[in-house]
Order: sequence, then C-alpha cells, then structure tokens
Amino acid sequence: MTARRRARARKVAISLPASLHEEIERERRERGMSRSAIIVAALEESLARRRREALIERYTEGYRRMPESAAEVEAARAAAAELLAEEPWE
Repeated sequence: MTARRRARARKVAISLPASLHEEIERERRERGMSRSAIIVAALEESLARRRREALIERYTEGYRRMPESAAEVEAARAAAAELLAEEPWE
C-alpha cells in the first residue's frame, strides 16, 4: 500500500464468517502481510476482474449488435496467416 493510499485509508468494521476469517489469517501469515493488506489485495483483484469482465461483455455486445462482415473476417484471417508464416517455429 502506498503512502498516498494510506493517507486516504478509511477504517471499516465488517463481520466475516469464521471460516473466511481463518482462511484470511492463514493466507496473510503465509504471505507475510497484514490483515488489512491481504483484504485490500483480495478486493482490488476482485474489482479488477469485474472491470475486465464488464469490458469483455461490452466488446462482445458490440459484435452482437454489429457483427463483422465476411470480408472483415477474411481480411483478419489473411493477416493472421501472414504473421504466423513469418514466425520462426523452430
């Protein structure tokens, strides 16, 4: 956690199931992290994953609304084949 983030940090009291608390404690000991740091890391990872999933969904939805034409698909296939042919496969 950076000094800037610590300066803006807020204390939050939460209730956790005992099994999750035990898992957090085990993980933080193994990784040598504070309880706050391990929880912040887990939340940041979870939120980043959700942002990525939302972007993928937007990307997919865009192609559902406006699919590629046959010409675009063929152009992409040809470009990929050309690039792959240039790769040193040995």
